[in-house]
Amino acid sequence: MGREAGGFDKDILAGLALAGLGGFIAIRAGAWEFIGEDGPGPGFFPLFYGALMLLLSLALTLRALLRAPPRPGPDDSAAPGGHKRALLTWLVFALAAVAMEYTGFVIGFAALTIFIVAYVFRRGWRSAVMVGIGCSAGFWLVFTQLLGVALPAGPLGF
Repeated sequence: MGREAGGFDKDILAGLALAGLGGFIAIRAGAWEFIGEDGPGPGFFPLFYGALMLLLSLALTLRALLRAPPRPGPDDSAAPGGHKRALLTWLVFALAAVAMEYTGFVIGFAALTIFIVAYVFRRGWRSAVMVGIGCSAGFWLVFTQLLGVALPAGPLGF
């Protein structure tokens, strides 16, 4: 990614914004129970998620600061319509979060994953469906069967 018209590098700005979000998540999760008598508490996963997000975003920022300035030439930093694809992906993500209350986590997450694989990564429907079903089954297995965490159930009971 290159520098924008105002001289700001998109990776630096994104890295700093994500570092702020990751730090906020980690700080908020630190106030919740980390380990309880039944196992991981409500702060367990958000704390690690926030810390990982913070570290990776700082790595993104550092990498952007240390790389050589871009050479003059045709602007190939983003695919045409890339921002529209990103906004549509965020919209579908938000809609999936709302829909999961009605469809259940497993079906909603499978549908979201299928969309992301097919639309964002531009893979075929066969691959998208296989990844969507595999990821949802993995989440169901790990959380409901191994950890005993109840995921939101839909009309089919999962």
